[in-house]
Amino acid sequence: MNFNGVARIYEPLARLVFGTEHRRAEAFFLPEVPEQSRVLLVGGGAGHLLEMLLQHRRPEAVAFLEPSLAMRRRAANRVARVPGAQRVVFLQKSGELAGHARYDVLMTPFVLDLFPDAQLNTEFLPPLLAALTPEARWLFTDFVQPRTRAQALLVSTMYVFFGLVAGIPARRLPDYAAAFAAASFRKTAVRFFGGGMMESAVLRRFPPGKEEHEAAGHAI
Repeated sequence: MNFNGVARIYEPLARLVFGTEHRRAEAFFLPEVPEQSRVLLVGGGAGHLLEMLLQHRRPEAVAFLEPSLAMRRRAANRVARVPGAQRVVFLQKSGELAGHARYDVLMTPFVLDLFPDAQLNTEFLPPLLAALTPEARWLFTDFVQPRTRAQALLVSTMYVFFGLVAGIPARRLPDYAAAFAAASFRKTAVRFFGGGMMESAVLRRFPPGKEEHEAAGHAI
C-alpha cells in the first residue's frame, strides 16, 4: 500500500467529492484532546489535522505515523512554522513507536477502512493500542456503512480507485464494532457527517465485560 502517487491530488479530489465534510468530521472531537497530552496521530496524510491539533490543543508531544513519504513531507512542510511543530516526530512504521513514551490519545482519521478485518485486528491495531496509556482515549473518524444506494456506489468506487492507484488491501468496510470490542474500547460520543456516511466518535477503554452506554449522535 503506497499513497505516494496520489499525495498531490488526494486533498483536491477529496474536496471535489466531499467538500469540507471530511475535514469537519475529523476535527469535530478535537476538544476531547487534553492540552499538554501526548498524541499518536495515525494516517494523518498531508497534515491538515496535525496543523489544527497543534494550533488548538497544544499537545506535549505528537507522533505522526504515516507510511507515505510524500504525505509525511507535505505534512512536515505544512506545520513547519506552526508553534509546537518541534514537538512532532514523523514516523513511517508502527515499529518505530518502540522506545517512545506511551500516548494519552490515539487519532485514526480515515485509516481503519484501508484494512481487511483480519489485518486490522492482528497487524495494524495491536502495536498502536500497546503504545497507549491505560486511560487513553481514541478519536475515530471513518466511512461507515452506507445509508443509500448512492453512498454505497461511492464507497465501492473509492475501494476500486484506491485499490488500483494505492494498492490498499481492503475491498469493503471493516467491522469496526468488532475491532473496538476486541480492544476493550467503547464509544462515549458519536457524530455523523456527510449524510451519515462518515462517523466521528470518542472511545474510552473499559475492562472486558463492563457495559458502557454509547452516546447517540445526530446526522448532519
